[in-house]
Amino acid sequence: MERRIRIVWALSLISAALAIGVQAYWLYNQYKYVIDTYAEDTAARVFDVCEREYEMRKAADKRPMSIMMQRNTAIVDSAAISSRQANMVFAFSMKTPIDSPSIEMPKRLDSINLQPVSEVGHRVMNLSIVSPNDLSDDALQQGIRRAITESSVPFSHALLDSLLRAEMPDISYVMEPWEAADSANYASRWEKTGGLAHPLLKIRYAYSPLERKGMVILLPIPPQPIFGRMAFQLGISFGLLLLLTGSFLFQIKTIMKQKKLGELRESFVNTMVHELKRPVQTLKTMLAFLGDREMSSDVDASQQALNDSMFEIDNLSAYLNKLKDLVRTDSENTPLHLSRFNIRELIEKVVRLRPAIAPEKKVSINIRFDMASEIIEADAVHLANVLSNLIENAIKYSGREVRIEVRAEARGKELWLSVSDDGIGVPAAERKQVFDKFYRASNLPDSSLPGLGLGLSYVKLIAEAHRGRVVLRGREGGGSVVQLIFPI
Repeated sequence: MERRIRIVWALSLISAALAIGVQAYWLYNQYKYVIDTYAEDTAARVFDVCEREYEMRKAADKRPMSIMMQRNTAIVDSAAISSRQANMVFAFSMKTPIDSPSIEMPKRLDSINLQPVSEVGHRVMNLSIVSPNDLSDDALQQGIRRAITESSVPFSHALLDSLLRAEMPDISYVMEPWEAADSANYASRWEKTGGLAHPLLKIRYAYSPLERKGMVILLPIPPQPIFGRMAFQLGISFGLLLLLTGSFLFQIKTIMKQKKLGELRESFVNTMVHELKRPVQTLKTMLAFLGDREMSSDVDASQQALNDSMFEIDNLSAYLNKLKDLVRTDSENTPLHLSRFNIRELIEKVVRLRPAIAPEKKVSINIRFDMASEIIEADAVHLANVLSNLIENAIKYSGREVRIEVRAEARGKELWLSVSDDGIGVPAAERKQVFDKFYRASNLPDSSLPGLGLGLSYVKLIAEAHRGRVVLRGREGGGSVVQLIFPI
């Protein structure tokens, strides 16, 4: 049995570890996907704001503009470089008088040469750029437009900052200049850096790519929106983890309970065999005494032998009743035979026919009633057995003089049936455990006291079968009070 339990536990632990590992791997991939999606969405929003900033600066220049381009390619060879160079000749018309002040173009990098040429109705500039084949005509036109806009209405850091704060007030960010030497590909783009614990979104915004001017926007990715987007996945994983943990703990508890129950049953059988030997041996001795004519001629001795025989027979009967209780308490649902009867008559009968145990003790039993009507509906047989059990415990676990009170009172729609005594009581820490099968309190004055730890478990079973409950509490001055509470 022990080996099987160890195998079951090992398999359960392996299964739990595999299930948790699969959940962790799934959550890890979901977390990465959600971070990437959030970064992409945030970058798109930032680029929209940057485009709005450019459009506002472009609209601030009231002079309409048109651009014409012509691409001429030439091969340049020298000892230092070998590359393809293209001359871009473009003209931009501002629809202004020819004698109007010319627009001052910004300084360019060495690879870009602008040569303005005046013609009638428009202004012409000569642009020379290395490797222009990497750029489409649309990209070149856009770059030229941005360069001209930058020359007229320069980029505003404050404007972009105000637009970003208005669009994304809950997101913190840092802006810094984009150095031209940082990248050969000077185009707007974004990338995700940092680890999974502290992800960072890095957005490069080229507001004038041909001039290699731009800004770098750093946005730490906060955990709140990430976990908010993963709420469903986290809920499923947490629920499955709770279910798995609960099932595993329930399995362990069930196995331990079954193991303990098996040990208690084995102990119970050994105890029963030991306890039954004594009355059987005593009866055998008494019968041998009565069978001896010489010894049985003593009337007093014969009477004492008969009394001892009856006492041992009562003990045998009590043990058989305990066996019956054991079988009964193994059933989850105890069948009840409900009937209407007088509770006073039942209690008085149980007290009158109380178990004949501890004849050397002086026992006094007081009965009290506080009920408008003494007719109730319950299982009379089970209720009588419960009362008999409680009175037997009160006598067994008390001193030489025993004072017991049996009280029945109606509180609203409930019957409170209590049995109190002035015996040794039950430690407060064990008042719930004593209702478990085979459990006996640790403060017994004599461990040889007969008992199997089934009486109170039977009391609890009957109380719950009547849709009620049972309560054990201490009594002032010592002793215990057991209360059965069930609807009437």
